[in-house]
Amino acid sequence: MSNRSNLNQRRLLRTSEAAEYLRLSAWQIRQLTANGKLPVIQYEDRGKFFFDQRDLDAFIDRNRRAEPL
Repeated sequence: MSNRSNLNQRRLLRTSEAAEYLRLSAWQIRQLTANGKLPVIQYEDRGKFFFDQRDLDAFIDRNRRAEPL
């Protein structure tokens, strides 16, 4: 089974996995999170970040355009 299909089976993804899912860099994911444009799940104060796949899909939908900028 490919890594990509494995990502599609889990709801919560780590930063690197969310970056792969959105085809962005981990740095871009962290920037989107810091700017409040991408929700993050954090179980403990200063713990690891997780991203809900539904939030990633919503991000894709919000940034869909008929024509490039």
